[in-house]
Amino acid sequence: MNWLKAIGFGALVWVIMFVFVWALMASSLYANFLEKLIVAIVAGILSWLAAGFLKPDKMSTAFIYGIVFVVVGVILDALITMRFNNQILLSKAVWLGYLLILLAPLLRVEKSAVA
Repeated sequence: MNWLKAIGFGALVWVIMFVFVWALMASSLYANFLEKLIVAIVAGILSWLAAGFLKPDKMSTAFIYGIVFVVVGVILDALITMRFNNQILLSKAVWLGYLLILLAPLLRVEKSAVA
C-alpha cells in the first residue's frame, strides 16, 4: 500500500470535484436533486478511476484507499469549501458522494487467476 499515492489521488479526486461543482454552480446547474445525484456518481467514478492507478490487490487495501480518499476530501472540504458554503458537510448529497468514493475502490480489486 502506497500511502503517499493514496493521499495524492484523494486530493486529486477532491480538486476535480471542487472544480466540477464550482462550474455547475456558476452555470446554475447545481440546483435540484438530480444534478446532485449526478455529482455524487461522478465522485464515485473518479474514485474508481483513481483506485485503478493504485491497483489494490485485496479488498482490505481497496477499502483503506477509499477511507483515505474520504478523509482527504472531508479535511479539504472543512478547510476550503466551508469558506464558501459553511453548510457543505450537512448535505446528504455530499455524504452520498463520500459513500460512493469510499466503496468505488472495492470494484478495482484485481482478481487472482483461477488455475
